[in-house]
Amino acid sequence: MKIMIAGLEDKDEIMGLYRGMIGTLGCTWSEDYPNEELFEMDVEASNLFCFKNDLDEVIATVSVDQDLEVECLSVWTLPGKIAELARVAVRSDYQNQGLARDLLTQTMDELKKRNYQGVHFLVSKTNSKALASYKKLNFTLCGTSTLYGEHWLCYEKQL
Repeated sequence: MKIMIAGLEDKDEIMGLYRGMIGTLGCTWSEDYPNEELFEMDVEASNLFCFKNDLDEVIATVSVDQDLEVECLSVWTLPGKIAELARVAVRSDYQNQGLARDLLTQTMDELKKRNYQGVHFLVSKTNSKALASYKKLNFTLCGTSTLYGEHWLCYEKQL
C-alpha cells in the first residue's frame, strides 16, 4: 500500500473509521473527538494521511497534529522540528495485518521529506495494540503525562 494525503472527499470514510474505534480496548476517543473540525484542519494543512484499498476505500489513517499542549510537555528530548502523530485508525476488517506500522513508517518517510527531524505521540497505557506496534518501530518511551483527563505514555523517535 502507498500512502496518500486525504482530501475532503474522504470525510465520511475517515469519520467512520474514527467512530468505529470508539469503545475499543485502549481507545480514549468519544463522539466529540476526533471531530469534523479537526478533520477539516488536518486536510487543509495536508496533514492527514491514509491508505486506500483496491476499491479506493480508506482503510487506515493518521494525522500530524499541531497541539501546543502536547508540544509543551517537558518529557520530549529530541531537538529540531518535531511532528506529533495522532489519530491513528485502521478499519476493523484490516486490523492485525501490520497496516498501522506500515502507515506510520510511510508517514515518517513523508515527514522526513518535509524536513522534520523526529516524531512524538501520546498513547493510552491501556492501548495494547498500539503499544505493540510502536515497540516494533523502536520508539522511545520518554515519560508520562496527564492531559485531557487521561493518563498517557509519551513516545518519540528520531527520523
